[in-house]
Amino acid sequence: MAVLGDLAAARVRRSSNIVSRVVADEAIVVPIRRGAADLDSIYTFNESGTKLWSLIENGLDAVALASFLQSEYGLTQAQALSDAEAFVRDLTQEGLVEPA
Repeated sequence: MAVLGDLAAARVRRSSNIVSRVVADEAIVVPIRRGAADLDSIYTFNESGTKLWSLIENGLDAVALASFLQSEYGLTQAQALSDAEAFVRDLTQEGLVEPA
């Protein structure tokens, strides 16, 4: 696991072990294990999470995600980076993203 300082610059991408779709402006992410969906682990993201999820598809790091949050939602640079790092950390812990 990367330490927080390393996490900001670490590029991530969506795991190859998930499927996702956007429905009604919310991302729905389902891990796939042994050829079947793990229905006990379905993740949904709110509007901002869905936008970040779409940016991760492009292999961005937490700094780039924070820049988006700062411009889109008017957060301070420190708050945007903290939120982006927490989002990436949570996705990493759940196995939804992997190093790019």
